[in-house]
Amino acid sequence: MYDINITPSYTQITLQQKITSLSAAQPTENNKRAFMRYVNEYMYENHYFDLFEKIVSYRVNEIHQAQDPDAPRGNLYTTLTSPLAESINGIRPFKDHPSLFLYIERIAMAFYGDILMCWAEFKAFQISEQARANLQAHHEERQVPAEMENVSEMYRYEVVEDIRNDERLFLTSHSPYPMTLSLANVLINLETFVKQQHWYEMLYYLDISASGEHFILYQDVGGNTPLLLSSALIQRYDQHDNWLTFDPFFQTDNWTLTLSNEKIHTLEKSGVFSNSLKNKINTKSVEKFDYSLLRTVTQKQAVCEIIRMAISGPREKLNHVLYLTLKYLTMKLADIGLEVAYTIVEQPSILGFYQSVNNDSNNILPYVSICKQQVAGTALTTYQGIVFTGPMSQAFEENSFRDYNKRIVSMRKLARASANA
Repeated sequence: MYDINITPSYTQITLQQKITSLSAAQPTENNKRAFMRYVNEYMYENHYFDLFEKIVSYRVNEIHQAQDPDAPRGNLYTTLTSPLAESINGIRPFKDHPSLFLYIERIAMAFYGDILMCWAEFKAFQISEQARANLQAHHEERQVPAEMENVSEMYRYEVVEDIRNDERLFLTSHSPYPMTLSLANVLINLETFVKQQHWYEMLYYLDISASGEHFILYQDVGGNTPLLLSSALIQRYDQHDNWLTFDPFFQTDNWTLTLSNEKIHTLEKSGVFSNSLKNKINTKSVEKFDYSLLRTVTQKQAVCEIIRMAISGPREKLNHVLYLTLKYLTMKLADIGLEVAYTIVEQPSILGFYQSVNNDSNNILPYVSICKQQVAGTALTTYQGIVFTGPMSQAFEENSFRDYNKRIVSMRKLARASANA
């Protein structure tokens, strides 16, 4: 879907020479774009559509073989940017692969820091090129996104049943070209999760962001093409076999249950789960608890999982866009009868707001955290939990953006005071 078949304009040997000639080039924008174009053409001429996958897989296997067998295995980013990787990447040749692979890896490291960021930039390049080609095919003029601060803040939101079938065009903050909603959503997911958060494993599963039911928030910026600001994938109960919550990574012993009587009471009072939960749930492990709780669901049509919440826009606006996304997403879910939303959250600001409104609750908690895990190498903690969209949407309606920020700041102060006590 994202691979752009640019008609080759060079012979294979000339194209390889052009790529290798960039080895000594400065990482200017023009040189980066030329590199992307040459690599794209090389892939199509030689049918190496999985070129980056081959390079990454080869290096990961090579690094794992050189590691102590008992050493913990990190993710793609920590593996390929480790001190051990620095002695391998761009140095050792690729056996049973074209010699050009090593040149491509070296240029990727020189231009983008590492092969993973280059792979992400290449995907973004392909998406933007596909949008440009679509515009040219329809004889439309190039459109450049307007500056958000210079337009009226007309925000709109909706749930789209399947974004793959939506033919509307959207602008993003990451490309000068309008593109279909499906492409635009993949692009903001790529920017949010892969390039910003280094979740490079997602590069293997970008198609998930190109289809399915999504919440979207966008802004009228003048003209006929709105600016896509955020999105979130909605997976309903009948898709629970595909839920991220039940992925093996989120079921290991590294996760710690965070249950309490108050949380179980909230689950019982919601009307979505069975009564007498204590007799029906298994708390011996996160995996056993998750599956036992799912079996107690009595209102299956009211349950979903929300993942891949991507936030886009100018840096100075991102906090406000996040607030609007959380608010309108929660309100829309409640409006369409999705009362329970499974979530996986590590952003401290979101967790701080959830905890703050929980502290004010006298009945059903708007948010119930189920388990947590410390994110290796950071001060962050990731939480699996459930948002009850009814009480949470009420909390958002009662709290302006300013109130939202005040609550977050207050929770940070309490956390610091508790840590220093």
